[in-house]
Amino acid sequence: MRTLASLVDLAGFASGTPISIARCTASGSIEEFAAGTWPNGRAVVVTDRFYGASLAKQFTGAAAAILVRDGQLDPDQPVARYLRDLPLWAADITPRQLAHHIAGLPAGGALEAQAPGDWTEDFVSAALAALPGLATPPAASYAYSNLGYILLARLVASISGEPFAAFVNARLLVPLGIEGMGFARDIRAYPQVAHMGQCLPLTQGDGGLWSTSRAFALWLHRQNQDALGIADIVEAQGQLANGMNTPYGWGLGLRTHQGHRLLIHGGEWTGAVAKAVRCPVRGIAVVAMAANCPFQTLDRLVEMALNDAW
Repeated sequence: MRTLASLVDLAGFASGTPISIARCTASGSIEEFAAGTWPNGRAVVVTDRFYGASLAKQFTGAAAAILVRDGQLDPDQPVARYLRDLPLWAADITPRQLAHHIAGLPAGGALEAQAPGDWTEDFVSAALAALPGLATPPAASYAYSNLGYILLARLVASISGEPFAAFVNARLLVPLGIEGMGFARDIRAYPQVAHMGQCLPLTQGDGGLWSTSRAFALWLHRQNQDALGIADIVEAQGQLANGMNTPYGWGLGLRTHQGHRLLIHGGEWTGAVAKAVRCPVRGIAVVAMAANCPFQTLDRLVEMALNDAW
């Protein structure tokens, strides 16, 4: 295989772009590489945490799936059963529909554009309380929605009785021996924040995850092994009321590559791009995160790293 350093050179990043990438093989061997310079002049190192953006959704899906696995969450009961402070429409949608982006909530970007400043839990709470009804009937169509994953994270916190970030750490990361990642609210110490403009992402569930590439690659490897025993839940397709399947599991895009199932997700925010892919059958996992660069460049890098290891 080519080295990750050589693939980064081939991908076409602008000089100095902060980038971190890791690749894991079926044996669990992880190769990692970091390059670039932060705005304060410090060189990027492999222990730096990058913003994962929507890569966080697979952790939200996994957290909810653990509650389903343990009999604490019925994914087909109304959301209103678990979250009682929402409008009447919460009685018409289910956690499973939230996970598959088929609950009829406003699509991603619609509400974010209205935020007067940072994307915060308080702003989302007020917007949800004021939402008069669903954008479409439940299970009528697929519409990628950050709101659904914020609600899923709240479900996890409500049922477990502990903050979402603490649940993820205690029930997902610690049992798998993963360090170097987590959900964070106080993010200003991370150097990437200097690239992220005036509107910061401060919600959890739809985003909120900061990670090193090594930690994320180890997470992907553990999921390829189904170490949490939730693959049958998180890798299932969504299904619309008309019987059609959707290509999205619980925080995972469902694809195929050369005849094998590929589980993917990308993420973007101002000054942040990220993408992760894994193939359980081949045991390959790749994750890359970067600051202040086009998503297409990062996507090209991940594709090259995957194909090189295939």
